[in-house]
Amino acid sequence: MPVTREKKEAALTSLKEEFGGRGSAIFTDFRGVDVAGITDLRAKLRAQGARYLVAKRTVIEKALPANEQIGVMVELDKLGNGNVVKTLLEGSTGICFADAEPIAVAKVLVDFRKDYEKFGIKGAFLAGRFYSAAAVAALATTPPREVLLARLLGAMNGPASGFAGVLAAVIRQFLGTLQAIADEKAKAAQPAS
Repeated sequence: MPVTREKKEAALTSLKEEFGGRGSAIFTDFRGVDVAGITDLRAKLRAQGARYLVAKRTVIEKALPANEQIGVMVELDKLGNGNVVKTLLEGSTGICFADAEPIAVAKVLVDFRKDYEKFGIKGAFLAGRFYSAAAVAALATTPPREVLLARLLGAMNGPASGFAGVLAAVIRQFLGTLQAIADEKAKAAQPAS
């Protein structure tokens, strides 16, 4: 059954809203993934606050400039050799849109590839910058946000703990010296027997 013009316009509008309102877009190649696999992937991504859409290349090309940073990249591509956008839209293209945690989303996509060898990550726009497929895969190996924050706090707390320990040692030594002086005076004040 052919897709009506209204459905095409609705799909374009929806895709423009996703590009305009989301913090990141990860482009994938979903060749070799069956419907059950895509459904499973969408469920896993939804648990991370992300959304996975599949669209035709022409619709994606029209929707890309809706995001200001991506739109700039598209315009630069038109002026240059057009490699970035062409690479992203080559073959079967699915786009994962995420709001907050691109690391968790990248992990889901990389883990999903273990089940479907032909599934691949083409690249991503994260926080207004383009990242290659290798950079997205490297992002997936990054520890979770909580672990990174704990490491940062540990690193910041280390010097403070060391300083507190040194300060406590100086105070203990000073108090020990005062106690020794007090003991000497008490000993000198006692009558000799």
